Amino acid sequence: MAISEPASLLAGFVLAHSAWSVSDLPQGDLLVPLAIVEIGEERKLARFEAKTQEQAIAQGKEFVVQQQSSASAWALAWEDQMNTSTGKVDVLVVDAWATGMAEPITYIQPFQPYASGSFKLLGPAVPVVAGSMLSPEASEPYLTVLYRGVSSHSKATNLWSSWQ
Repeated sequence: MAISEPASLLAGFVLAHSAWSVSDLPQGDLLVPLAIVEIGEERKLARFEAKTQEQAIAQGKEFVVQQQSSASAWALAWEDQMNTSTGKVDVLVVDAWATGMAEPITYIQPFQPYASGSFKLLGPAVPVVAGSMLSPEASEPYLTVLYRGVSSHSKATNLWSSWQ
């Protein structure tokens, strides 16, 4: 899949907003799943609250599919955990889509929660294309665009390097 610049730029903005949102959450609190939808020049933010994180994520996924016919791009973010060789790690997940894409791209950003002592981003985000995590080499062009989107977030851009 060729890089969709509109999708990855919006994914970066939404990743930055999500990191900023969780950077000071107390123990046990999770990111409320959120979506930003671009229709023309306008961006609309929607948040999804439910009894469980799974229900909230499902609502978000349903919402963005409904928006796709009128949107030029959307990005949906939520907090999750991923299994690694050293155990579970907290992650921010961002699905992003733009006109012309057959399916969304996903970015997974591992992080250390604030409640553990300090909020930290653990390495670069990992792009997932067509269900497969890209190698670091293949990720580079995707991350270049993603981080341009991160830098467009007025609050998070100044904090991003301190979270590394």
